[in-house]
Order: sequence, then structure tokens, then C-alpha cells
Amino acid sequence: MEGLLALLCWLSRTDYKHPPTKKFSDKLTTQVTKSLLMVSKKIIVWLVLLSAAFLMNSCSIERTLAKEFIETRDSLSVLLLMPEYIFKSNLKNQDIGNFDQLDEFQQDSALFFNSLFLKEIDDSFLLSQFENGLSSGLQQYGITVFTENQLLDFMGLSSASYKVMIAQMEIEEDIYPYRAEAVFYDTVYYYEDFNLNRINLNTWFEVVRMNDPAADDHLLYSSHYAMDGLEGRFVNNVFTGDVRFHYNLSPVIIEDIYTLASSLGKKYAGYLYDYFLNEYIYRNFPKGERPKAFYTYNPQTRSVSPAGNDRFIFMEK
Repeated sequence: MEGLLALLCWLSRTDYKHPPTKKFSDKLTTQVTKSLLMVSKKIIVWLVLLSAAFLMNSCSIERTLAKEFIETRDSLSVLLLMPEYIFKSNLKNQDIGNFDQLDEFQQDSALFFNSLFLKEIDDSFLLSQFENGLSSGLQQYGITVFTENQLLDFMGLSSASYKVMIAQMEIEEDIYPYRAEAVFYDTVYYYEDFNLNRINLNTWFEVVRMNDPAADDHLLYSSHYAMDGLEGRFVNNVFTGDVRFHYNLSPVIIEDIYTLASSLGKKYAGYLYDYFLNEYIYRNFPKGERPKAFYTYNPQTRSVSPAGNDRFIFMEK
């Protein structure tokens, strides 16, 4: 008991020299209680500090590895392989009469010929827009890009390199239901419904690290869209009580789809760079540990931060 009291007194920085006598028991009990509270607070503080130190050390490792990768990125090369065609899907079957009574071939034909955009899209031009955006984007990150015509030169590389194949690209034509709504006089609810045209561009990437049999291949996915633009507001005529929705509709056009392909090529160049960056961090992380997040690199600020959802989705093959 005396040893325990001595330890408590030491932790609470109180002086303890002799065993307590009976007349001091109440005072000692109060002192012990205070000492225990102080010890508990100190333990909590130390645990918080240790956790923070561990987290800072982990982040420090990730940022150190990220810096190493960024400084050596000029030695990275990519073989870029494009698909020969684009898959096209019209999801607006509600626009076709007696759709359920048609066989599969008739349904596909009806959907294609009743589409607003799919039958008008030039596959070759869209693919070239996407490839140009992707290639120029990768080069801006300091990555050397090889095409299929340069396959022999690429295979002769001894530096770090990846084969990036656009495994599949798909365009979906769909409807996005949108409701504009407002409340007047705190009780009257007004709304107006719109069916907006939306074009989804879905892309699958197969990424293979070259000259490394132990490396894992990954299938990556991302999807973005272009859609009709709608701006408007409800206007209440105070004299008649009539409420109308005044709006401007900017319908999506074919040129918007080509622009989407080009801008996504540049965006996905950043996604690929982030994939290479995180793959480097993962491969060089201490054994038995894993990075706390998937990171993205900002070339403007030359900094890394957690990517959140702004990244590729890893798919199962």
C-alpha cells in the first residue's frame, strides 16, 4: 500500500515521506482521489500525444515517398492503347411505343435510331479528342507517352513504365428528371418538372506495370456526364396572384460531347498520375503497414492531399 501511495504521489508531484496515521485518513483519501484524477488526465494526454505522433509519422512517410516520386517522374513512360470503337446505349426506352413487345434486335435498333445523339456521334473523332487530351495531359505531368506505333521503342525501355489500355469506352444517352420548386405565402407549393437530356461517358482503364512480374494489374473506372443546362426562377404576380416559372434552357449538343471527351482525357491524365503516385507509395511503404489514404497531386501548388472521391474506382476483373 505504501508503495502504491508513493507512486501516486510521485505522478502527481506531491511529497510523501511517511505512512499515514488515522487522524490524517480523510485528508489522505482526498489526496489519493485527486492524485488518481491527475494520473488519469496525464495518461489521456500521453495517449493523445502518442496517437498524434504516430499519425504524423505515417503522414510524413507518405509525403516523403510522394516527394521521391514527384522528383523522379520524368523517368516514367506510358504506352497508351486506344479502343477501336465505342459502345453506345440509349436508355430512353420510354420514348418508344410497344417497346416490351419488340425482340432484342428490334429493341436495339429502335433505341439507336430514336436517339438524339448516339447515331450522330463520330467515333473516330471522339476517340481522337479523348486521346489527344489524355496524351497532352500526361506529358504535362512529365510522363513520356508512347503510342501503338512505337511499341518496339517502348518495349526496349529499362526505366519505370506502364501499359495503359482503354479497355472499354461507353456512351449512354439518358433522361435526368428535374423538378424546380418554390413555396409562396409559406403554404402554397409550386413546381414544374423537366426531363433533361444527359450523356454519360463511361471509361475503363487496364493498367499494367511493365518489367515487374510481381506487380498487380488493375482495372480502373470513371464516369462523367454532359447535360442540358437549366436556369430559372418562379415569379409571382402580386396583382393577379399568378405564379409562373421563367427559365432558359441550354440543350446539350454534339459539340458538347466532343468537348466532354477532350476535357475528360485531360482529367484522367491526372487520375493516372495519382494512380502511379499511390502505387509508388504503396510499394515502398514499410512492411506490415498501409497508407492511410489515396492521395492526389496538385501540380499548381506542388502538394499532395487526400483525393476523396475525385479518383478512379478500382474494379474487380
